Amino acid sequence: MTTILHEKEDTVTEEGKTVTSRGVAPDKGAVNILLLVACVAFGSASFLFGYDDKVISPIAALDAFVSKFQGPNPVTGQFVLTARNQNLVFSVPLVGSIIGGLAASPLNNHFGRKWPLIGAYVFSIGGGFLQTFAPNLATFVIGRFWNAGVIGLANATAPLYLSEIVPVSMRGRSVTSINILSLVSGVVSTVIVNGTHTLEGEKQYKIPLGVQCALPVLLFVLTIALPESPEWLVSKGRMEEARQNLRKLRGFSDWQVDDELRVMRLCEENERALTANVRFWNIFDRENLKRTLTAGSFYSLNQISGVILSTTYTTVFLTQLGIGDAFAFTVIASCCTLAGTIAAPLVIDRAGRRPTAFVGMIFLFIIDIIAGGLAFATSNKNAALGIAALGFIFNFFWGACFYSLSALMPSEIATPKLRNTTMAYTIACCQTTAVITTFAVPQLTSVDAANLGAKTYLVFGGCMACVIAFVYFFMPETRGRTFAEIDEMYDAKIPMWKWRNYQTTTEAKLMHHDSDG
Repeated sequence: MTTILHEKEDTVTEEGKTVTSRGVAPDKGAVNILLLVACVAFGSASFLFGYDDKVISPIAALDAFVSKFQGPNPVTGQFVLTARNQNLVFSVPLVGSIIGGLAASPLNNHFGRKWPLIGAYVFSIGGGFLQTFAPNLATFVIGRFWNAGVIGLANATAPLYLSEIVPVSMRGRSVTSINILSLVSGVVSTVIVNGTHTLEGEKQYKIPLGVQCALPVLLFVLTIALPESPEWLVSKGRMEEARQNLRKLRGFSDWQVDDELRVMRLCEENERALTANVRFWNIFDRENLKRTLTAGSFYSLNQISGVILSTTYTTVFLTQLGIGDAFAFTVIASCCTLAGTIAAPLVIDRAGRRPTAFVGMIFLFIIDIIAGGLAFATSNKNAALGIAALGFIFNFFWGACFYSLSALMPSEIATPKLRNTTMAYTIACCQTTAVITTFAVPQLTSVDAANLGAKTYLVFGGCMACVIAFVYFFMPETRGRTFAEIDEMYDAKIPMWKWRNYQTTTEAKLMHHDSDG
């Protein structure tokens, strides 16, 4: 967290905590009911992504859905989507999320955080209705593309608002809660489909999609009355509005509100000075290139780990394996991912980034190899069940290491003046890889394509071997390091495996008080 100390009444205690001369920690007593409501409301924006991301796999495996939009698979005669139709349902809409994510930056800059999100909720209702009442597959895909654009906008906007409205001591917890809420929503969606898949006719898929239509209405009601981000208002010079909104979001006294507003203004001035001559392409300058490529890789690499088989395509994949109740197994898979994500904060800060990455990734590699090996005996029911069980374990370790590190590492690696542009590049890499992998998997697994089935795990096992090598040479250990120390070690070209024990200069360490409060 960043705390800028400019007035004499601010002091730093021996424990490194900032207090004022009045003896009060800046964040003490800051939380009030409205702040909690705002955190819940904007954090719940991730419900749109979590629900959409997890609901589509079981829906695409429903007999009523496949019968409505395709009919029996021409190769097997089963009600399973062909590779082409899987690409249409899963891959094409991801392009919409890229567009939504790109649109977020200018919309957030000109209209703030609240109103773009409100507009996204209103806009998404149309996409939801298109999906629910689509007469053909083309209309359904257009509805998903429409919704994906909204989700891309919401995913980029909600973290900004949360990071700007909470006290600095709560910033990490509030922003990372988005991942947890997203996965909770995913569990809810799989539970709903598991409850409807035994119904007759189109109710099987229309009920889950109807719930998805209702989500933005609920989120609209939660969000409409909330104040705009004070920090955004400060950036626009609207100081009186900023103070009024900050006053609403804080439970402590007026002088503390004024002091926090003063710090916001100073941060804004410093940020403008720092980024005055920065251009997007500076992230590819020679001195920044290694950091940019490393930061941009994590989100992309986690998608070639094999997790797509046990998340995005879970139900379709399990149905192809011929496993009993694929819908119930999908609920278990979602719960395992959620459990791993909840465990991640307990591990990453204690064990460190590199140990967490290596232990987790080695487990993922081993699971890929074993599951791929079992695929040669899928006629044996126990082998098929073993592949499903390994998928659940995979989801836990992926959530605990790869997924969580993907969100954390880019924000720590990027040089401060290029953090925004580096994150934009990272998200673009992520979405591009998502389109490629989501397109490729049906071509590898489906019987009407390469027909590898679960043997595809071996392909991802090879990818994981390369990922582990990449992490060894390019992933730094940033636990407990200030941004100044990270800059110093990159400038000194310290090998990544030596970062843990490297002693930085005293000046860089002393900046810990200003950077981490």
